[in-house]
Amino acid sequence: MKPFLRILIVCLIVAGVAGGLVWGFLAGRSEQAAEAKNDTPVEAPSRAASEGGKTVLTFDQQAQHANGIAVSTLATDRRSAEVEANGVVLQLQPLLDLKTSYNSAQMDIVKARAAAQASQAEYQRLQQLNQGGQNVSEKSVEAARATAESDAAVLQNAEQSLVVLKSSMPLHWGVQVAEWLKQGSPQLDALLTQRMVLLQVTAVNTGGSTAPDKATVQLPDGAHASARLISTLPQVDPRLQAPSFLYTVSAHPGLIPGMNLPVFLPAGPARNGAIVPYRAVVWWQGRAWCYVEESPGKFTREEVSTANPAPAGWFASEGITPGARVVTAGAQTLLSEEFRSQIQADQD
Repeated sequence: MKPFLRILIVCLIVAGVAGGLVWGFLAGRSEQAAEAKNDTPVEAPSRAASEGGKTVLTFDQQAQHANGIAVSTLATDRRSAEVEANGVVLQLQPLLDLKTSYNSAQMDIVKARAAAQASQAEYQRLQQLNQGGQNVSEKSVEAARATAESDAAVLQNAEQSLVVLKSSMPLHWGVQVAEWLKQGSPQLDALLTQRMVLLQVTAVNTGGSTAPDKATVQLPDGAHASARLISTLPQVDPRLQAPSFLYTVSAHPGLIPGMNLPVFLPAGPARNGAIVPYRAVVWWQGRAWCYVEESPGKFTREEVSTANPAPAGWFASEGITPGARVVTAGAQTLLSEEFRSQIQADQD
């Protein structure tokens, strides 16, 4: 083969190889670009818009259903403003011991009375036999008389012990609990079976010696429960040096003797308002918020005051009013959407 022909063939082979490499490179670049395009996340359209200085979120009925958003209308409620007091869960063992002592004292009286009646009857029988000329010695009569007098003294002592015990009950627990101990009651049974607990409630800033019939207790898990007044407690809280009151509240997990709890006492005239339920509240920056449906499908975030807790939520007399339509399911979704929109706006 001539040299020129060999050179031509070599050049053609080199050109073919080079073309193949270029085509492969360009094809790879095109494929990578296509994959990158496919992998780019599609940003969902923002549902947030600024209207009148507020962020308004728009969710139509279909979007609400898809995101589990439910709305409820707040009913009218009427409550007083509240002052915070200190509550302490009381140890019930002293109460149980007192009830046991009372029952024992009553049993002692029953036994002593039976013994006294029997010995008195025996003394009278022997005395009649002796006086009737029967074969009963004076010594036997005197022994029976001594036994009757001794049993009568035991009965008198048992009765006096019960009187003292009865007198001490109100001094420790107040008049109402003392009556429970003496007469028995469903309330006492609930306490002793740990279905209810006793709270010693002390308020240093009420300035009075009376307490409202009902109060609201903040439980260890943050929920609230209603407490009912029993009576004044005839003891001063040694830490606060202020009058105390006895309340009962239903037993809840975590309520143990000695625990301190915030208690909210109604004070002042009652006001109209609405209770924002727990399930409607979301927390952000240490504050409570809820979402209100201002118009169909349009939601704005409103702050919820936690100054007046209620067993089902928080009582609001300003800002959020009765009749307001509040999101009671899916509020966290709205909060996430609101801040996702803010992040998108900052990136743009």
